[in-house]
Amino acid sequence: MTDPVDGFSVLPIRGIPEVRPGDDLAALITAAAPWLRDNDVLVVTSKIVSKAEGALAPVPSEGPEREAARAEVLAAETARVVATRGHTKIVQTHHGFVMASAGIDASNVDRSQLVLLPKDPDASARSLRTDLLARGLDVAVIISDTMGRPWRNGLTDVALGSAGIAPLRDHRGETDPHGNELHITQMAVVDELAAAAELVKGKIDQVPVAVVRGYLTATVDQAPPVVPTLVRDAASDLFSLGTAEAIELGRTAPL
Repeated sequence: MTDPVDGFSVLPIRGIPEVRPGDDLAALITAAAPWLRDNDVLVVTSKIVSKAEGALAPVPSEGPEREAARAEVLAAETARVVATRGHTKIVQTHHGFVMASAGIDASNVDRSQLVLLPKDPDASARSLRTDLLARGLDVAVIISDTMGRPWRNGLTDVALGSAGIAPLRDHRGETDPHGNELHITQMAVVDELAAAAELVKGKIDQVPVAVVRGYLTATVDQAPPVVPTLVRDAASDLFSLGTAEAIELGRTAPL
């Protein structure tokens, strides 16, 4: 879509039960929200996708063994370490996302398990969209998770994967009211919608899915994926390392 939006609403889907490996997310969502319409945008918390897909790692529930196991899981999910400060590790996952602790989560899950990110969030979004299409619903799907942001405090939700919606709204080549041509402006629409949806989902309210209604006028069958559309590649990343890591790399580099 390229036309301005007059307005949209963000609606929580309440009543989705605890998700377990093998659960049919499309069935759970449509049972809880029979009011869904074509062209709605479903914003689905990645955690329930991971649970349904079995993206869980077993760990001891207590003691130092738990922390040791968690460190092993983090190492397995890490493509490279971006920065370390104290116990906090900012890493790049195998998907390409830069996140604290590779997005591994220990909340809202049994203490004997850790929740990993979905292996392929774009594929997860496509699969859920396909399952909903089979039920007669033509909706877009965004798989979201929470991330921190460089240079700013606070967290916000972003898109890890999407289907049925273009991740970017490209304004390049357009002109502003003063006649200036836009050369680089591309809005990360799926990130913006993920952040808006979090306002009604919350972190402790157990509302893992929200609906953005009124933004889309039509879904996009062949929309590009979030990865690599929104994940900046190393060649164009000006801040690919933390300060200490960059200094160490420079110190050890051959002259």
